[in-house]
Amino acid sequence: MKDILQETHDSEQKILLNEAESLAEMGSWKWSEANNELIWSAGLYNILHKNPNEHVSWDSFMENVYYEDQLAVATFLNEVKTNRIGSSIDYRTLWKKSLRFYSLTVKPHTLYNIDILGTVVDITVRKETEHQLLQQFQNQVDIIGELDKNEKKYRTLFERSIDPIFLASEELVLMDVNNAFLNLFAITAMPERSCTVRDIFLNEVDYHHFEATLKSQGQVRDFEVILITKDKQEKSCIINCAFIPDQETEICRYQGIIHDLTVRKQAECDMLVAERLSLTGKIARTLAHEVRNPLTNLNLALDQLRDEIPPGNESAKLYGDIIERNANRIEQLMGEMLNSSKPKQLHLELAAINEIIENTLSLAEDRIKLENISLLTNYQKDLPKIMVDKAEIQMALLNIIINAIEAMIPGKGILKIDAATKDTVLTITIADNGKGIPASDLAKLFDPFFTGKTSGMGLGLTSTKNILNSHSAQVDVKSELNKGTIFSINFKLA
Repeated sequence: MKDILQETHDSEQKILLNEAESLAEMGSWKWSEANNELIWSAGLYNILHKNPNEHVSWDSFMENVYYEDQLAVATFLNEVKTNRIGSSIDYRTLWKKSLRFYSLTVKPHTLYNIDILGTVVDITVRKETEHQLLQQFQNQVDIIGELDKNEKKYRTLFERSIDPIFLASEELVLMDVNNAFLNLFAITAMPERSCTVRDIFLNEVDYHHFEATLKSQGQVRDFEVILITKDKQEKSCIINCAFIPDQETEICRYQGIIHDLTVRKQAECDMLVAERLSLTGKIARTLAHEVRNPLTNLNLALDQLRDEIPPGNESAKLYGDIIERNANRIEQLMGEMLNSSKPKQLHLELAAINEIIENTLSLAEDRIKLENISLLTNYQKDLPKIMVDKAEIQMALLNIIINAIEAMIPGKGILKIDAATKDTVLTITIADNGKGIPASDLAKLFDPFFTGKTSGMGLGLTSTKNILNSHSAQVDVKSELNKGTIFSINFKLA
């Protein structure tokens, strides 16, 4: 009875072992050195696709091993039989033109030194999974590499762009800017505090219009506006800004590009002034030709008339003097008009600009004292000399200074004159605290015959602009009603 129970138990264990091997897709073998006998389990017959009734040998084990792995497996088994050490090897078999992967693990029997046990596990699924994972990993590496390459490419475009570019959050806080942005706004680096797009707008109204358009339409195109730099310089710019919809985070939601139009606007303004001066010159020359001929005849007739009128005729003398004075006045006005518009013949020489300013102030000294104007001057040390026609520049500066004096209230006026260099530009600043100039008149300030005074022809500033243009100098005017006017004259240094 005991033997029957033992046989039943052994049979159940064998069935369980076979099922376990089948589930695990594995098999095992035992090799006895004494009789060189190789015994396979049912699972090994199954995974190697062998008939359980056939006799097995090492050749049986090796015949399905893939030819590229045969030498490695044979060497491995020989070392196991010779050295009796435990070890493992992975290899492949070829079954119906399909490769399968196996892992062979062997070790000496713990009870019988002459026996060696081995287990063979089908690791095809694991290998395929590893291959798929490796392929996915490689694909990810390739994608990351491509993204990194694209990021570097677009980062290079971002950094090397001539136009300023910025990235901003949904609240329009600046998150990233390129070097061109830093250079335009005179910023050495992104400020640590939160800097917003509002900070670069000069006017609050312009910013609110920009923000409202951006929020409602998702983009702003060709928005022309005046921006302000860190050192308070105004820049005429065009902004294009758009919402970035495909961001995974909300750190950067807007991208903007700024195009600086300041130089172009200045060039357009200078060209317009040059065209006006040219037109004025043509008109002046035409008038001079048409007026001076009859004026000459008038003077000749007056001289003839004086010779024929008896001496002592007071009425004739009185009217003759009136005619002569007005003829001379007409001649003087024609001369002023011609001089204000014709190109200047310059006599250039190296000159210290602070000396030119001081000489100009000496010419206006009497008017400054008469109007009880406070004069404040500030010249940067070691100002470089520049190539100018000293007499012409003095005349241009004097016109601006006289206008400033006339615009201020006697006894309350403050005239400030500064001279300094920045980068390759020397700037003379003439500021007053006078009545200011209306914004509508600023654009016409240098136009011929335009004047805000009750007297004068309006040719003084036209002549000033003509002189400065001849020196390739830029002039910028800022004014605020009842607060004053600032003239900034910029000379390019060699």
